[in-house]
Amino acid sequence: MKNKILSGLLIAIVFALAVSPSSFAKAKVQEFSDSYMELTLPDDTIVLTKNTPDSDEHWATAGIANVKSEKQSMKKMGAKAIFYDPNTKSLVRLLQKQSSQTSDIFNLSLLSEKEKKDFFNSLVATKEENTKTAIEEYPQTEAIFFRYSIEMTKDTGKMTELIYGTIVNGYTFSFDIYQSTKSVPIDETFIKELVDGTHFTTFLDKAEVERQVRNEVIRSLIEFAAIIIVIVVWIIARKKKNKKQKVQKDIKAKALTGFYASKKQREEQNIKEEIRFTNHTKYTDQIIKDFCYYNRFLKRIVTWIIMAVLFLVVLVLISQSKVGFLGCIVAIILIFIFVYYQGISTEKLVDRMIKSYDKSKGTEASFTFYEDYFTASGIQYISTYPYLQITDIRQHKDFIYIYLGPEKAFYLKKDGFDKDADAFLQFMNAALKSAKAN
Repeated sequence: MKNKILSGLLIAIVFALAVSPSSFAKAKVQEFSDSYMELTLPDDTIVLTKNTPDSDEHWATAGIANVKSEKQSMKKMGAKAIFYDPNTKSLVRLLQKQSSQTSDIFNLSLLSEKEKKDFFNSLVATKEENTKTAIEEYPQTEAIFFRYSIEMTKDTGKMTELIYGTIVNGYTFSFDIYQSTKSVPIDETFIKELVDGTHFTTFLDKAEVERQVRNEVIRSLIEFAAIIIVIVVWIIARKKKNKKQKVQKDIKAKALTGFYASKKQREEQNIKEEIRFTNHTKYTDQIIKDFCYYNRFLKRIVTWIIMAVLFLVVLVLISQSKVGFLGCIVAIILIFIFVYYQGISTEKLVDRMIKSYDKSKGTEASFTFYEDYFTASGIQYISTYPYLQITDIRQHKDFIYIYLGPEKAFYLKKDGFDKDADAFLQFMNAALKSAKAN
């Protein structure tokens, strides 16, 4: 008895396993998360998108020979995907479009019968004599779809296009299939399977979307206005700065003329000038490199901090915009390229400055400071520099940098003075104030 029962169970299990594959059709789900949509497709459906490699054999299977041209058409038409059914040989395109009309309607299922009828009539209206159109409502479990057919008769034959579409969340979603020069009707089996398998994961609120759009527009206008204001302020500030620099340049030129005239007069009168300080510094490649990095980065530390803060602000704004994560990645890559470029350009500057010094003339620089000017020799021909030409004096580690411009400076080692380095700095501060006052 027990053997008969076991035999019966085994037969039932084998029968169930044999029958189940043919009793239930296999299916797969294609997600379009950016459109809040999912499609349940027959398992053997071929799905092609703009991201499908050109070399993929499924393009040829679907009868598409010129893949690049097809992808261009997809972009122009707003096609999200192409579906091909090997059984019925049907090729269906899924299109997503937006217009002022779809934004106003927002959701086809929310229209009254009259509004829906007026919308359908607007689709079928045509003045072409050789074109026939027809539209009817197609029932679907989640949303109202319409079946829209177009027949065009030409000299070359008849072209038929069939569209199953709806409007959800302000967009038209339509499944499009067409055939030409064929007398047999379009097989609608596959396209109906696609429509019936359409599931919208989220139905947005029209008022909320309109509010978000308004906020985005206002935000964009504010950002644009802020950029314009910054540009205008920068232009005005730049003009004022240039004007001020020109005035200062004229004053400085006049003062330098007076300085050289006075110095020449002292030389003619054989007036011996008092040496206030002397300094001897050996110039090495490392000293030059330290200055270049200090001048490019540490001297401008406040500017770099401001730029870093601005970059973080821009990064936050980008993360909250439509480009989102991808935009942040691009921005981070660009900032890394910028920082890398700063490092490379600084290294090139170091090489140029090292080559600019003729080591055959010596590597030890000698500086002699008088009441209103100083001389430099050793690494170059002896030259005279009035204190009027000094633009800045900075300290870094064991060095004092005397600037004659934004990038040009002499490097004086603190222990290379004949007197105390602090006394030298006090003297120079007083000398610079006196030079500017005169």
